[in-house]
Amino acid sequence: MRRILHLVRPDAVPALLADRDWVVYLSPDPALGMQLAPRGEPPIAPGPIDHDQLVSLSFAADLIVTW
Repeated sequence: MRRILHLVRPDAVPALLADRDWVVYLSPDPALGMQLAPRGEPPIAPGPIDHDQLVSLSFAADLIVTW
């Protein structure tokens, strides 16, 4: 099964997301950080994530798409 990690910038509207895909929403505000969406059964808990967790997700994914 192919895992896709979507990195979604502010104001972007991702399309063509499969139920098994992982989605990380990026924020321009450092205080808000990055949010992992609760979809696709990611290997870490959904919610706020740090850069180390983003790197882990990147290595676990087969493909990364930036919106």
